[in-house]
Amino acid sequence: MLKPMIWEDNVSQEFVDITIKYLEEDAPLGDIDYDPYVKTTDEKFRDDISTGYRDRNCGMKCKNRVWHFHEEKNDTERYISKTMYMLTLKSNNHFQYDLDYNNMIIQLARWDEGESYFHWHADGHINFEGVNRKLAFSLFLKPAAKGGKLLVNTINQFIETEDVSSPSVFVEEIKEEPGKVIAFPAYCNHCVTPVERGDRYSLVAWIFGPEWR
Repeated sequence: MLKPMIWEDNVSQEFVDITIKYLEEDAPLGDIDYDPYVKTTDEKFRDDISTGYRDRNCGMKCKNRVWHFHEEKNDTERYISKTMYMLTLKSNNHFQYDLDYNNMIIQLARWDEGESYFHWHADGHINFEGVNRKLAFSLFLKPAAKGGKLLVNTINQFIETEDVSSPSVFVEEIKEEPGKVIAFPAYCNHCVTPVERGDRYSLVAWIFGPEWR
C-alpha cells in the first residue's frame, strides 16, 4: 500500500501562543516581494535542469523571519527550532528519507490581508543535484479569515493553470487549524492563495538531505 504523501500532527497551544507572541512583538521581520514569473512550473523546471541553477524565486509576497538550525538569535527561536527538530524525527518514521537533521531552515511568516500570496512552486526537485530540500513542513499558527489557503499537489504534477477546480489538476486543500502541522515531500508543487481578509500566520521548515536515490 502506498503511504500518504502528507503527514499530519499537532503542537501544543502553548507553542502556538509563544510563537505568535514572538511574531507579533519581537521577531525582526523582513519583506519578501517576488515578481510573478511568467513561465509554467514545467518550463521553469526545464530551465533549472539546462542551466544547472535552481531558481527558487517565484511570485510571493509576505513578511518573514528566516534562520538556520543552530544559528538562532534568542531562546524563543531555539525553542521553535527544537520543536521542529522533534517533529522532523517523528515524521520521518513515516517518510523514511535520508535526511541531515541538523540541516534545517525555519521561516516564520506573516501574510497580510489584501496583499500576500505565494504562487505555485516546488521547494526541491528530484533531479540528482546533490544536497537539496527533501521534506517541507507547514505549521499553522493563525489561518486567514478568507483566502490564504495552502494547496498541495500530491502527485508531483506540473501545475499550468490557476483553476484548481479543473478535473485535470490533482490538488488537496489543506484545512488550516491553529497548531496543526503537516509535512510533505519537498518536490510536491504547492501554493498559498491570496489572503483576502484577516492576517495569516505560519511557520515553515525545510529539511535537507543528500541527493535522492
